[in-house]
Amino acid sequence: MKKAFTLIELLVVIAIIAILAAILFPVFAQAKAAAKKTADLSNMKQMGTGTQLYIADNDDVYAQAYYYKDDLGDTGGYVHWTSSHYPYIKNVQMFVSPGDPSNGLLPTNPACANIGETVFNYSAPCDSQVPRLSYTVNAALMPRKRRQADPANVVSATIVDNVADTILITSFSNTQACVNDTSVGQTTTAYKNKSHRPTNGVMSSATGGKWAGDNAADMALPAVYAVTAAVAKEAWAFCATGVDSSTRPHIKYIGATRFGNGTNYGFADGHAKFTAPDATLNPTRFMWGKAMYSAGNKPVLNQLGTPVQ
Repeated sequence: MKKAFTLIELLVVIAIIAILAAILFPVFAQAKAAAKKTADLSNMKQMGTGTQLYIADNDDVYAQAYYYKDDLGDTGGYVHWTSSHYPYIKNVQMFVSPGDPSNGLLPTNPACANIGETVFNYSAPCDSQVPRLSYTVNAALMPRKRRQADPANVVSATIVDNVADTILITSFSNTQACVNDTSVGQTTTAYKNKSHRPTNGVMSSATGGKWAGDNAADMALPAVYAVTAAVAKEAWAFCATGVDSSTRPHIKYIGATRFGNGTNYGFADGHAKFTAPDATLNPTRFMWGKAMYSAGNKPVLNQLGTPVQ
């Protein structure tokens, strides 16, 4: 007599498969997330190596985060740090994080066909940067010097304190509004991408305030203050609502985390590591620079008014 599975036996097998799937799917998801974090860390290391090669060819001086092609404004397009670093990396995908849900921010203007293009064209402006970008740089080392008249200055690597503990490259926020502030596109409701912007971990007073470093008022301050974890969390939560966050410190550009409880960071000596954002803001081991090197070595103070360590 031919045997067959009974209904009960089939239900038991199906139940076992369902239980195994419930156990294994989270494991697979964790493995996938871990792989993305590792690939992102590799991107950071490659960009760090590219930076070391760049400064070796440029008298140990870091590049500007970006500048205007016509030395006036963004209508002529930008030249971005990814343009100056591209010859040492030669892979546009390296600038897109596998953990970035937007697959990288677009430039303000269309990306130039030639990433190294520096000629401006008012009728068809293009930005000299990679087509999509998930990463930004620390303005303490790579300044927001948009035009010659801006007071920020390029930075010699030789003046940076403790390069192994000073952040150079980090991830943009996953929330585009946190990067774009009030900038709008061709309509009154659309944001204009601002993926050229550098970030920093400082503020204009002990309690808060944006420090951009691109104007005389910023430069007139005798010192700047380290962003605290509390101020950073407030800024991240505020800009995530999609409202104007232009008065918040520029730490908001990087968001809270990218992978679980932390983010990968590339450091000024070329290495990269994963850590929690709060840890980078610890005033006893502050990782955003002991000084604003691009602002004449302006000291970075803690809330008590003494230098960060």
